[in-house]
Amino acid sequence: MIYVGALLLVGFLVAIHEFGHFVAGRMMGVPISVFSIGFGPRVAGFTWGQTDVRLSLIPLGGYVLPDIADEEEYFRLGAKARMVFSMGGPLANFLTAIPLIALINVLSGQVSVFQLLIAPVVQAAEMFVLFLVSIPMVFSHPQEVSSVVGMVAGGGQIMSQGVVAALKFAVVISLNLAIFNLLPLPPLDGGKLMLDTLEYLSPKLARAYIPACVFGWVLLIGLMIYATANDIARLSA
Repeated sequence: MIYVGALLLVGFLVAIHEFGHFVAGRMMGVPISVFSIGFGPRVAGFTWGQTDVRLSLIPLGGYVLPDIADEEEYFRLGAKARMVFSMGGPLANFLTAIPLIALINVLSGQVSVFQLLIAPVVQAAEMFVLFLVSIPMVFSHPQEVSSVVGMVAGGGQIMSQGVVAALKFAVVISLNLAIFNLLPLPPLDGGKLMLDTLEYLSPKLARAYIPACVFGWVLLIGLMIYATANDIARLSA
């Protein structure tokens, strides 16, 4: 049962990430057709305004799909709107870590204005930078990359240690979701930001957008398969 709790927690943090994209998109006037937790066929959901909010079959992330007809309409949104839209998810995950850290401080007996309002922001920023500088280790130690399977398995063990441990796990996952999605690899948010920035500097570079995203998807799917196989092998050992 504790592993179900870990899966729900990871799913909740993914939902927050996607909700960040949703809010950012709506702020910039971007219509949203689909808000999905998971990929693949629709399992359940409801309609919220013009948006199909759905739970999909494969629980390996999520996505927010702008309500646009084609590539040309997507580029007409403007680089600024697309960049804000891309930043919404990572920003939501970073901001989520702050109240979680504040709650950890309270449960740990550190109750003061500083520990509730200032320290959580500083701690979240320090952890973000720490995780950010450790990214090169992903390339030097690819066997350490974990999939949803590994996160749920490890998270279940951590959450069994109590509420504070579960909250710390949530902070780590939330910040890692922000950092992972900021990697400069299309179709991740960081890759889109990189391409939008290049397009902003030179509109002719827009033609590289689709090929780069296709290449990124192939690489990302390969990475997910590799990480999942590694996690299953570790858990079976």
